[in-house]
Amino acid sequence: MQYALAVDIGGTKATVATIDPAFRILHRREISTGSAPHLELALEAATKEVLAATTGELIGVGIGSAGPLDLREGTISPVNIPNWRPFTVVQFFRAITENENVVLHGDGMAFADAEHQLGAGRGSRNMLGMVVSTGVGGGLVLDGKLFAGESGNVSFFGHHSINHTGLRCTCGRVGCVEAYASGPSMVRRASELGWSGDDFISLAESARNGDEHALTAIDEGAHALAVAIINVAVINDLDSVVIGGGVSHAGDIYWEPLLRHIAAEREQIAFLSEFKIKKAELLRDSGLLGASLGVLSPQ
Repeated sequence: MQYALAVDIGGTKATVATIDPAFRILHRREISTGSAPHLELALEAATKEVLAATTGELIGVGIGSAGPLDLREGTISPVNIPNWRPFTVVQFFRAITENENVVLHGDGMAFADAEHQLGAGRGSRNMLGMVVSTGVGGGLVLDGKLFAGESGNVSFFGHHSINHTGLRCTCGRVGCVEAYASGPSMVRRASELGWSGDDFISLAESARNGDEHALTAIDEGAHALAVAIINVAVINDLDSVVIGGGVSHAGDIYWEPLLRHIAAEREQIAFLSEFKIKKAELLRDSGLLGASLGVLSPQ
């Protein structure tokens, strides 16, 4: 049996898995990223564990990573992983697996590719796939094909500015979408207003219970994301937007203000009236499946 090794690297966790050509996940291992001092050792151990558990021929490694990334050098420098700036991720996996077929994508691109080929975006010709979690990332499908751009940083969606006099983002720019719309950004905003809690899961629960500070923070974050979505939709004349990631799993307490703000923003632009907002179907597997597509179904 042939299989691919898929790697999904985000600001909170990294997941490695073996996946067969029918896109079934065979074995999976997850590690925490963040500020871990020996991240490479943990990632190597997780990789060797899933490879040892899988029988067959490894045909390649697909990586979807938070950015920015450098496709020419095979490196990543994730905004939310300070220890990896830069990290030679392609060479790292070539050495571990003894396989030269290593394909690197941004995590937002991997998500968009998976949802377009296997999930909620099937049949779309011009689609934005968006991940809202520890960070905000995105990938574009244009004219039916995944759009890679010149450097591969199409997924750097969260770092276009929606407020040139706004908040300073961790990337160094001012007014980035991620500075308002990510889970940690909404938690920070709620804390400024007087809410006491640790993470977005707690924030969403407080909002469901009617906490005004939590409701305000989520509303403001959803509004920022809505503005960003409309900006990209206007530039690319999209037919659909698929949204996933941990924040999107909060349910109606997040989706209601997001859809309300999107509707208000797009009322001003007549030709956008038909584009559809869809919830991701692949959930926590989207990043892994998208990474595997770089090997199992390359475009």
